Amino acid sequence: MQAYHYCHTEIFMPENAMAAEQIWNRTVSLVKDRVMHMTLWQTLEQTAGLVLVDDTFVVGVPSRIINHASYLTSAIHRNAIEKALTAVIGQPTRIRVIEGSTLADWEALKIREERVRIMRDAAYDRSEKRAATAQSWEEVLEGAARAWSAAELRALPQTKARYLKAMVSLLHEAIKRLCPEGADEQAERMIAKVIDRIATNADAPSTVVALELERQAGTVNDSR
Repeated sequence: MQAYHYCHTEIFMPENAMAAEQIWNRTVSLVKDRVMHMTLWQTLEQTAGLVLVDDTFVVGVPSRIINHASYLTSAIHRNAIEKALTAVIGQPTRIRVIEGSTLADWEALKIREERVRIMRDAAYDRSEKRAATAQSWEEVLEGAARAWSAAELRALPQTKARYLKAMVSLLHEAIKRLCPEGADEQAERMIAKVIDRIATNADAPSTVVALELERQAGTVNDSR
């Protein structure tokens, strides 16, 4: 499944506009005018405005006081800060609080998050692939069931033999299609499930069906 990633624009202010530090200083002043909370004030005074990314303003909290970050992110305080920030910038803006106090800290965080995203996407792709493969094996199972239901004179041994031969051939083709690089544990379990279904329908031991499959694949030497 293809993942779409949207490009974010990091806005570095030109000389004649406010820099991130100036934006944050003005915002802090506004918040202190509007909210009476000494600990919040003290925390804000030790933070740093780092960069504006689209509609998000990144605020750095030094590691030594990172446990105070909750004063910025609580619902009431976040709302007050974002209203002040919006007033300063002139457009709706929200905050993102990170650990650190420099642009280098922000860049390092972005790198870490990108690595996590790549690993998450890879895990999702593997999960999607496993789900698709499982669905394909279920279709093989359903095919075996339909073939047996459509067979006439099912009580006759020759009907069961013809069914077994046809289904082993079908299963062999499915393995080549679904496991081009060899069957992993999940595939082996699904193959065994199909073998059991064929064996039940054909009134034959599962081991016999598996042996016929091995012969079909050319891995059994019939020489005597």
